[in-house]
Amino acid sequence: MIWMGKTGIPVLILLIFLAGSVQAQQLPIMDQYLVSPSSISPAFVGKSSPLEVFLTSRIEWTNITGHPFIGSMNVAAALPKNMGLGGNIMYNVAGPLENITINLNYAYHLKLATDHMLSFGINGAYYQNILDLSDAVLADPNDPVLAGRATISESYFNVGLGLLYSWRTLDFCVTFPLLFNNKTFYNNDKVYSHVLTLDQNFLVYMGYLLKPKGDWGAHFSFLYRQTQYTPWSFDIAVRAIYKEMITFGLLYRKNNIIGITGGLSVVKGLIFNYTYEYSPSAMMGKSSGTHEITVGYKMGIKRVKPSMKDYIK
Repeated sequence: MIWMGKTGIPVLILLIFLAGSVQAQQLPIMDQYLVSPSSISPAFVGKSSPLEVFLTSRIEWTNITGHPFIGSMNVAAALPKNMGLGGNIMYNVAGPLENITINLNYAYHLKLATDHMLSFGINGAYYQNILDLSDAVLADPNDPVLAGRATISESYFNVGLGLLYSWRTLDFCVTFPLLFNNKTFYNNDKVYSHVLTLDQNFLVYMGYLLKPKGDWGAHFSFLYRQTQYTPWSFDIAVRAIYKEMITFGLLYRKNNIIGITGGLSVVKGLIFNYTYEYSPSAMMGKSSGTHEITVGYKMGIKRVKPSMKDYIK
């Protein structure tokens, strides 16, 4: 079952490594939600801004040939009558594996009482998986799944749901990005059935913005992810915020992944954020870490204009 690719790494080992958290291939773990929660749940669409557009580039294991790369674009807009509409496109490649994801998101925001809001979100999803075997050398030439194929490509449709409760600056969200298990070419194969296919999964997100009087604030977030047949994962992040212009903080992810994140928003509405992640256990500490860059525009952000006293001490 093991074959070699142009990366020089046994591809099945790569698949198993990715499958240790299936969402790493199907629903990649990204840090964009720190600045744009609508990237993880349709319930956030249109809630915090009339319009937001974000572009993200993520490069993992930078010192490994054939390392994973993820590129995404996320758009969300507020509509009349408490509705929101948005979508995102994501391209994910890791060695011989490619995944294209397209989501269309809709949300309805219901005000329960003063400072209390309940948001419902739904998304339609299209996924395409491509496995490139053109440079593979099969250890078993008679492998019934792979033999005689240059590529294996499959497409799926799925549906997701999200429910968000907001109280002042506290958000608590439960989301099911994939409600159904897709039947695929690999379903009857014990090795590949849950490595290259989509399975049901859900996530729980909680975020709280602390805004004391003055220039400083802080944002705390927690994200729990669970995919069927794979281990659960979680993130904890703490970011300091200065005048809604500068952010910096730390992120911890299960399996000893440590992240340093920082952002800048000097021009009104324009946001830049960078996160570096490192784990000494990833690829025996030789991966050189992960870099993620997000650039976006968020309409309607209130900006406190600096006065002369900010520059004179």
